[in-house]
Amino acid sequence: MKKILAIAVVAGLSAAGTAFGGLPAGTGVNGSLHDMTVVVGPQADSMARVCVFCHTPHHAQSSDGGYNLPLWNHDIPDVTTYTPYAWATPLNSNNGEFTITDPLAGPSRLCMSCHDGAVAVDEHNSAFGKNASQATTSIANVTTYTNQQGRGALGKDLTQTHPIGFDYVEIAAWRNSNSQNGALDSNHNPTGDTEIVSADKGYALSITVENTTQGKYNYVQRNVGGKRIVDNLYGANIMTCATCHEVHNKENATQDNFTDGPKNLTVSGTTYPMAAPNYFLYAKQSESLICLSCHVK
Repeated sequence: MKKILAIAVVAGLSAAGTAFGGLPAGTGVNGSLHDMTVVVGPQADSMARVCVFCHTPHHAQSSDGGYNLPLWNHDIPDVTTYTPYAWATPLNSNNGEFTITDPLAGPSRLCMSCHDGAVAVDEHNSAFGKNASQATTSIANVTTYTNQQGRGALGKDLTQTHPIGFDYVEIAAWRNSNSQNGALDSNHNPTGDTEIVSADKGYALSITVENTTQGKYNYVQRNVGGKRIVDNLYGANIMTCATCHEVHNKENATQDNFTDGPKNLTVSGTTYPMAAPNYFLYAKQSESLICLSCHVK
């Protein structure tokens, strides 16, 4: 069974000095780590197509209650086989009122059709594609540049990953009404967000660490005029994988370099020194800005 790379990283240079196109953030899906002709190899599709592993213009999947809106071309997981996240403290869940009935609501079931490890990533059902019996590359058999296998396979036990499938707007209102202190605006006045950032706010761009007064948090500068949290909530309220991840490598943030130097990444037999990661995130990982996009800490 082939081994593929399941993490996205920013491109570096090969020994010959040629950039590996598509790996840097914001360069599009072609050549990225969501391009199966790169991570599996050109044999992944008989016509070297890129979009076909997820989408098809004709004969799309139509058996999942309307969730397959983007002309889906990949087998869909059975949501009843997943264990949803459960909050550890009563306050976080409003004493059990906030339960996740569909952990794969919206685009999350599309993401997990590869990332649960049950369906091969090169499986696609259109003309000249590969059905489930022909596809061979599982994300559970990946090798990352840290030589860890299976990091991209999340499995079906979602108690071990960040919760998805919950009502972000409802939980934000509850948590903010039951907490003190909180976020500040650019004038250092309270925004009213004490635990969870309101969905109408943009993603975090930077943080100014300057407050020394107890009860006053540091100011987080946010993206103004770009994507807001609510724009990436399913139905304007449900958190999904796509709330944090921009899967087409278009509007994701360019990450800062690794602090301990480049990491080696091998793609199709060629090794590249990678300066920084690229997990398709809407905000940077440095200073935990992706976390601070939603969490007031």
